[in-house]
Amino acid sequence: MTDNVVLVHGLGGGPSTWSRVSDLLDGSVVLTPQLTGATSIEEDALDVARQMRAAGMASATVVGHSRGGLVATALAERYSSMVERVVLVATPPTTASRLTARGASEKLLRVPVVGPLAWKFLPPSGLRRGLGTAFAPSTTVPDYAVDDLSATGRRRLVANGDAIDHYLEGADLSARLAGLQCNVDVVYGLDDRRVDATAMALAARDHRAYPLKREGHGAPWSSAGAVADVIHGTARAGTAVTPTSVSSAPTLEPRRWTPPAAPVRARRPESEWPMGDVQRVELPGRGPEDVRIDSQGRILTGIEDGRILRITLHGDATPVVETVADTGARPLGIAVVDDSTLLVCDSERGLLKVDVDSGDVSVLVAEVDGVPLNFASNVVLARSGRIYFTASTTRFGFHDYLADLLEHSGTGRVLVLETGGTVRTLVDGIQFANGLVVSDDENRITVSETGSFRLACYRRSGDDFVPDKDVVSNLPGFPDNLSVDDDLVWISLANPRVALFDAAARLPGFVRKLAYSLPESVRAGSSTTWVMAVNKHGEVVYDLQNSNPEYSTVTSVVRLGDRLVLGSITESALGIVDIPGLSFPGAEPDLEDMWKRS
Repeated sequence: MTDNVVLVHGLGGGPSTWSRVSDLLDGSVVLTPQLTGATSIEEDALDVARQMRAAGMASATVVGHSRGGLVATALAERYSSMVERVVLVATPPTTASRLTARGASEKLLRVPVVGPLAWKFLPPSGLRRGLGTAFAPSTTVPDYAVDDLSATGRRRLVANGDAIDHYLEGADLSARLAGLQCNVDVVYGLDDRRVDATAMALAARDHRAYPLKREGHGAPWSSAGAVADVIHGTARAGTAVTPTSVSSAPTLEPRRWTPPAAPVRARRPESEWPMGDVQRVELPGRGPEDVRIDSQGRILTGIEDGRILRITLHGDATPVVETVADTGARPLGIAVVDDSTLLVCDSERGLLKVDVDSGDVSVLVAEVDGVPLNFASNVVLARSGRIYFTASTTRFGFHDYLADLLEHSGTGRVLVLETGGTVRTLVDGIQFANGLVVSDDENRITVSETGSFRLACYRRSGDDFVPDKDVVSNLPGFPDNLSVDDDLVWISLANPRVALFDAAARLPGFVRKLAYSLPESVRAGSSTTWVMAVNKHGEVVYDLQNSNPEYSTVTSVVRLGDRLVLGSITESALGIVDIPGLSFPGAEPDLEDMWKRS
């Protein structure tokens, strides 16, 4: 455990940059200095040194984000006895690596008369747009960042930017780090839109490197758990890799179809019965796509780097996050067999069995009918010992899931692994097969058909399954994973219905091909936190949604006591939200009235 930690903010920022990280540094004395706006990096380093002495810190691990990383480096250069270790997060190594520094907006701010006037009349929405690259690839800019940038002001913003260039022109970051007397850790996002990730990788070659996939410039906010683990010294150092070249977009073969008219509910950004605040449980990686609970109330999930995590909540104390296994690929759906055994759908490796105690991972199904199993999504262990699981698509990989939704070719399947070891397809032709529920007698299966906004039901007919009456049709959002809670089924809704998506479905295929070529920020749609629960009759028992940007793209939900645990493919945390004390079948309009009105 690190005793003293100093967290230094970047250009246009403030101590709020570190709010999520500092909450995870229990046991450490944490100082988050507000830089006073000196005109040089060295003067800022002196300011931090004075604040450390005032706080009684003789030495500390000094962590700097972006420009703050240069301040941390200068502090270690000039006051080496005060710095035990330097942790750099998204720090520019050279003047040329600053991707936005020569952009039109920053040049405009430097123009006499014009720059001050532009800043004076720039509304908060303009500041928010300008900060988009600081948090990309996320489409959400947190309020604190807008407030900090506004408080910084144009004059200080320009002067502090000039100070970066002056410091790096004197010697680049690699040369400066080589002369330090302490250890250096370098954290950087492979999708950084403000600092060139290749340059950061080169600067990290001789140090401990922590490249973060699908992370941009805002790691202290959007990958707080991973950054905190580096500070704690518990993270796994990796190779200083550079971003891989962007693979060519998949070729779509769209099928024209007519979606049902979106229900009235799809146009409301929040539920009638309010969803409470979402408590974040930060994780050491991104994308806890599915969440499940074992018999001791511990949460199991898989993250994008392949790790299977077990999280134990302890009231108001810091949750305990353990790595219990690593699939080496991309784990998605999870089924808890017992406290020592999991079934895991891995989008690249297939259906897996995981021994939680030893960490051993074995492959149960890698191919079906001689073809590699692609995009295994969700799994259920039935009482008979049969294992039912979904494969979302045969056409695309996990990271191109939107291509399948746009194409609407219906290659999703429900499969079963029999107790004797044979695998067969029970249902095919599903529009992106996702979450799965199997009745106790195994005569009925319900699958979340994301591409058609419904929970599709199938009943047993001999050895086969045939369509039955849907539990829910024409949902107001895109359903993802499901979980059973006694007589209820909880539904995660990853995104609201998008009018453009529905309109494009009726048009010639080239329109959807064009839509897929648009920037991710345009394709993403609006952010929301949304879950529902229905009973066996398809009646809505809970409808909980808010548009708070604290947590979004909910892909799984499971009840834990009087709370719900949420998972997401985009977040670096679990979400915890209280279940309202009132459930209201009948207090809301029925399905016919609520969803089938246009």
